[in-house]
Amino acid sequence: MLPLLRLIVADISLSHRELTDRRSHLRRMLRSHQGKARFQVYDQEIVEMQKELTDQAAHLDEYITELERLGVLLRSAHEGIVDFPTVIDQRPAFFTWQMGQEDINDFHWHDESTADRKRLAPMSNG
Repeated sequence: MLPLLRLIVADISLSHRELTDRRSHLRRMLRSHQGKARFQVYDQEIVEMQKELTDQAAHLDEYITELERLGVLLRSAHEGIVDFPTVIDQRPAFFTWQMGQEDINDFHWHDESTADRKRLAPMSNG
């Protein structure tokens, strides 16, 4: 499942970063535009940007829904961190994977955050 996850999480991370940048740009435009008649020429551009942001946010939600259908929880869109529910030593836990990692190397207990993740013990071949 990791090859598919790599694609989906990369799309989520890129989409999230673009959305964050575009929202910041729109906020700057709106601040400089407020109450200034000379900026009315940008009114249509602002309306179009707001619609594009709404569409892009909906697209990002579709990616997240796709992850959830796979049983994977998005923990950080920006950093590309996801969790897989599991049970370790009869305790609820999550395997954690981060974009850029070759394999799943970490876990954290169900009542801990992703920041509390621990290294998985290496599997023995014997």
